[in-house]
Amino acid sequence: MAVFQSEDRQRMRRLRSEKAIQLAMQNRWQEAADINRQILEQFPDDVDTLNRLGKALMELGQYADARTQYHKAAGIDPSNGIAVKNLARLTKLANEATEAPAAAVHSKPVDPSLFIEESGKTAVTDLVDVAPYQAIATLTAGDKLALKAEHGLVRVIGPSGNAVGQLEPKIAQRVTRLIGSGNRYSAAITAIDESHVRIIVREEFRDPSMRSRPSFPTQAADIRPSIRDSVFRVDIDDDDEDLMDETEHDAESADVAEADMEGGQAKDQDEDTDDDA
Repeated sequence: MAVFQSEDRQRMRRLRSEKAIQLAMQNRWQEAADINRQILEQFPDDVDTLNRLGKALMELGQYADARTQYHKAAGIDPSNGIAVKNLARLTKLANEATEAPAAAVHSKPVDPSLFIEESGKTAVTDLVDVAPYQAIATLTAGDKLALKAEHGLVRVIGPSGNAVGQLEPKIAQRVTRLIGSGNRYSAAITAIDESHVRIIVREEFRDPSMRSRPSFPTQAADIRPSIRDSVFRVDIDDDDEDLMDETEHDAESADVAEADMEGGQAKDQDEDTDDDA
């Protein structure tokens, strides 16, 4: 009997955890917090649930309660990176709240449409030359960013006006060229941790001179969500077509050479057979 009760409790925890994750993905943070609290009533030492509750409370602007949950998680598992990272963020938020209370509140709902990839119009990429984590610790997924192209680089600017990082060179070169042609772009954070900032760059306006030329050519033609941590591959650029032609030509030459070699080997074997005969 006790075995069945234990299985039922575990099944209920799994179902509620899945529900809490779904609610979080929909930015329904209060409902997500309530579900996670229900789980903790029966499993008070569940680190994953503590972290999820801490995240929901942060999004609701309840920083003191969020800190409590992350402290519990870190106490149970001191090596848990999620708890440690968010405790650092909350410490920074608390310091900024003391200096400028109005700037520390970050409970604005995230617009899910920010994370939707659209073939030809969006690219998801990791930034390079990222600012020290202490300077960007208050940023989170969904924060809108500005792009500033200058001197061949594209700097990515945060909501407070501070530099977050730069676009990687290939995308920066393309975006710079298209901005110069009249296109306009927006950007938002899709994921952030101590060493990486991933953003989605979106074409907001295409100059008539660009006609049907996509901002970010890809082989895919579908629209899909970008919630998971996948890097959008910017495929063949106009400048890369000659390189692809050369590569295909080299491959064809190699196939011909290999066929000739196999033919020569077959001929030698036939001659050897005739000699033996």
